[in-house]
Amino acid sequence: MSITMHTSEQVIPYLQHDDSIVSNGAIQYFAETFNYADGIMKLLLSKLRSSANPDQTYLHMAYQFPQTSSTVAEIMDMLRSGSVKGNARVHLAQILLNSAPTLLEPVLESLQTFSPETAAKAEEHIRIGQLNQGELKAAFEQMLAASRGLDYGDLEFDYLDYLVNEIVKKQAISSKQVMKKLDGADPADPGNYEAVYYAQLAGKMKLSAAVPILIEYLAADNDLLAEQACDALVRIGTEDVITRLAARYETEQDDYFKLYAADCLGRIPLPSAEMSVIRLLQKEKNLTHATKLAGSLCFMGSKQSIPVVAKLIEAGYDNDFLDLREPLYINCVLNGVSLPQLEGWRRTFL
Repeated sequence: MSITMHTSEQVIPYLQHDDSIVSNGAIQYFAETFNYADGIMKLLLSKLRSSANPDQTYLHMAYQFPQTSSTVAEIMDMLRSGSVKGNARVHLAQILLNSAPTLLEPVLESLQTFSPETAAKAEEHIRIGQLNQGELKAAFEQMLAASRGLDYGDLEFDYLDYLVNEIVKKQAISSKQVMKKLDGADPADPGNYEAVYYAQLAGKMKLSAAVPILIEYLAADNDLLAEQACDALVRIGTEDVITRLAARYETEQDDYFKLYAADCLGRIPLPSAEMSVIRLLQKEKNLTHATKLAGSLCFMGSKQSIPVVAKLIEAGYDNDFLDLREPLYINCVLNGVSLPQLEGWRRTFL
């Protein structure tokens, strides 16, 4: 069986595609695979400058895109000049804040002159970047303890994310310590965020030893934990992850687990993931699960599955769960495949 999925090099040019459906699909690809290619933020900012409707650009998915001094300078110029307004401006400010502390320091003084609130948040991020290993670990543990029992909306999640990134960068917590926390965590306790953030650490540290636990977390009633476990598995993204997920999917009865597993597999940019999803779709009898698997194939850019997904749409699928026409449309455009119904579908998305 030939492998026909997207590569990051193939997707990059579509960040500037004239059709916002396609360019947003390209943004989503990089955001959800964590397969960041060089120069993607520069291309996205160029697209934003030329867009007649900046609010239509999926900037909320670009929060973690890698920044450089030149992209930070360009974002600063757009914020300072007021050329971008509304939600796009809010998202740009958050993208700026997520830049590495070393990139924020040179622009802090300028930021204070036109956006004191954003500057205050940038200062906090810079301060976290100045902590040593012991200070990072202590701050992380204190924040997790203070977060216990809070609703997710009340969490200082930006602060926690900054801590996680610096912990990984400075190796402030060992893989052994992460595994100990994951082994001892109670995934059934929605008010305990230790499992959530140690799962995030495991993913960003690419801890292969954590894969069995993370797969178990996909069955958790705690949606936040399941989502973080899915992200972590995608970040680890090894052949072992794919093999274990596919094997568990075939024997699993839990609906939510199967949906998360299909999502994970669709976001891992390896040929074996495409083959696994195709095989699972061929066997799947549940219409909702089949719909999710088909969506995953479109997301990863499986060219060989285009006729299969088109046939599923024609025969009937769970369109209350997912409208397959849009991901198939994006997949066709990126693969240069023409279907007679594409233009009609596109009009329904606008």
